Amino acid sequence: MRCGDKLVMVGESMAAVRAYCGRPAAIQHSVKVSATTDRVGGREASQSHTVGAAVPVETWTYNRGPKKLLVTIRFVDGSVVAVKTLSQYGY
Repeated sequence: MRCGDKLVMVGESMAAVRAYCGRPAAIQHSVKVSATTDRVGGREASQSHTVGAAVPVETWTYNRGPKKLLVTIRFVDGSVVAVKTLSQYGY
């Protein structure tokens, strides 16, 4: 998504996107659980355990006006992971 002369790309921080594009029309909060399985006791051990971590996810929706499509920007752990143009016009 382009905001002025800046292009929002994967990897950008929330602070950078807010500085480029301003405040979003809507913010949706959720949590993604990231799980990692580790072996316990080295190679010969048959036991393993899974460790989970809650990672914050936010989806920001930008309404760029009645003649432009809505855009969502998805952040995982504070960084852009996806920018999606919706098929719905703004208001």
